[in-house]
Amino acid sequence: MTLDQAAPPAASLARDKAAHVEFRSLRREFGPTVALDGLDLTVQPGELLALLGPSGCGKTTALRMLAGFEHPDSGAVLVDGEDITRVPAHRRDAGMVFQSYSLFPHLTVLDNVAFGLRMRKVRTAERRARAAELLDLVGLGDKGERYPHQLSGGQQQRVALARALALRPRVLLLDEPLSALDAKVRLSLREEIRRLQQELGITTLFVTHDQGEALSMADRVAVMRAGRLEQCAAPAELYNRPATAFVAEFVGTMSRIPGRLSGGTVEVLGQRLPVDGEAPAAAEVDVLVRPESVRVSADGEGGARVVATAFLGATVRLTVRLADGTELKADLPAHDAAAPGAGSAVTVSLPERPVLVAERAR
Repeated sequence: MTLDQAAPPAASLARDKAAHVEFRSLRREFGPTVALDGLDLTVQPGELLALLGPSGCGKTTALRMLAGFEHPDSGAVLVDGEDITRVPAHRRDAGMVFQSYSLFPHLTVLDNVAFGLRMRKVRTAERRARAAELLDLVGLGDKGERYPHQLSGGQQQRVALARALALRPRVLLLDEPLSALDAKVRLSLREEIRRLQQELGITTLFVTHDQGEALSMADRVAVMRAGRLEQCAAPAELYNRPATAFVAEFVGTMSRIPGRLSGGTVEVLGQRLPVDGEAPAAAEVDVLVRPESVRVSADGEGGARVVATAFLGATVRLTVRLADGTELKADLPAHDAAAPGAGSAVTVSLPERPVLVAERAR
């Protein structure tokens, strides 16, 4: 059966077995800067794992170590149990998509996708057939004879993705591939990348500083800070049960409300609530709450006041200032006609369930 006869296209492009990736105690220093500080992380076969964190946290360094563009000062990188730490990049069997599209301007779209196959001396007919199949897979089957400058940014990134997949790599590496695109194209392409990754079943490591991308695309998200792993979990667990205050405030919106610990509970907003997880040693703490967990009543008896509102589509986000000057965010349904406006006196409360606490911010 020829490539043209294979159906569905994704079936002929998928690998027989998804790769298992492991980072073991990776450490990398650049002069006085510690980029990775003992990183331990596993990527399960066939999953899309997102590395998320602020600039300089080490996420791109980790990706480049898997690609072979960087080498650790200590530690190891394993793929399917094989130590590839010192294996050259061109022998790693990894497909990489960068933030910049890095397409050859003098080659057609089809020839760009087929370039790696040509370097491996795959026969002309076979490589063109496989390139055409991949272009169909990314929705650009009719653009093969065009040149990169004749495509939009989103289309060029699809070509870059097709080129990375052409060699049927063991792992797919995505280094902030959507950050140069406008919001609408970025949303469309991240859905497309996720669909392709699931159809092909390829193990994928995705670097981003955009929490929305990470939460919507990944099977698991690894949050990094200063070269260390803070937490690695499924998006829902990361959002609802953050392991640290850093994760809680980096993933999603989080407000801090002063509270006081006593006997395993915390007093906050005139309520006494159980503590979720480990509590700091100090009595004076901050309670961390999501906007959707804040209850707002327009009775005006609590001494709080709405200072700003923002329409977010399905919700309206209120910024509420408490009597002590603390500001917090609260989300209410946009269709709620009784939602208080700016200047309204309100009462704020929290649901009767465990809350996350952290050391008092200074």
